[in-house]
Amino acid sequence: MASARDAARDAKSRPVDDVATRVLVSGASVACATTVTNPLDVLKVRLQTAEHAGARARGLARTAAAIAREEGVGAFWRGMSPAVVRAVLYGGCRLGLYEPALGAYCAARGDDERAPRVSTRLFAGATSGALAAAALNPTELLKTRMQNATARASAWKHLRRAVREDGARSLWRGSALAMSRSAVLTATQVVTYGETKRRVIDMGVATEGVALHFAVASLTGVVTTFTTNPIDMIKTRVYVGEGASIARTFADVLTKQGPLGLFRGFSANYLRLGPQTMVTFVVAEFLREQLGLGAVV
Repeated sequence: MASARDAARDAKSRPVDDVATRVLVSGASVACATTVTNPLDVLKVRLQTAEHAGARARGLARTAAAIAREEGVGAFWRGMSPAVVRAVLYGGCRLGLYEPALGAYCAARGDDERAPRVSTRLFAGATSGALAAAALNPTELLKTRMQNATARASAWKHLRRAVREDGARSLWRGSALAMSRSAVLTATQVVTYGETKRRVIDMGVATEGVALHFAVASLTGVVTTFTTNPIDMIKTRVYVGEGASIARTFADVLTKQGPLGLFRGFSANYLRLGPQTMVTFVVAEFLREQLGLGAVV
């Protein structure tokens, strides 16, 4: 009979594979990416809200120079506290719950989990993304307001002000947009990354490894930026606006800026989302390998 020590060693050597671990791995991966890309997130928010705030619209470089000159370099890390909290919780749930959702949809639709249909992947990604955004909308609202503010203020101060002026329900302002963006973001991210990586490996072009993960994630960043930028533009304006509805904000953007206004901040958005996607998936692949969870599917 094996000793207690041998049993403990065997248990320790077995790979960890449960929902909580997947959520933690995803949260840690997104938090790493968020820390690196927060300055670009600040730039994106400022570009998207420039005309709404009454300021003359500037390009990416001029906006960055103005922030550094007028507010100091530290302004690029404004909103970090709610951003990291959001990354761990929202990012963890958004990506960590994808595989459990995929398994449930595969069982319901009769798909093979090793090669599910693209539509099944899309449904699973949209579900996990929407649920995460609905639950954690307050962290996104606070992060956006802190990044848009030109004066330093704590997350707690922004929270008290939002609740005092508009009530606790205001913390879920724009949640429909956040859910839509997160559903589109997660669905396009997991499908683009998973399908592209699988096809490249099947064709024998490359094998699992950091180089492949970086290459596929960079393409994934382009796709997700294009699909989410219009939603993200309206969401940002709603979060920092004075109670304007989604429909009114959408109409205001189209009237003043035309359809291309929906892609305001695209360059900053990609410069943030591209590296964020790469860091997220590369870190996630590494952590999953260390824990025996297998490669991202």
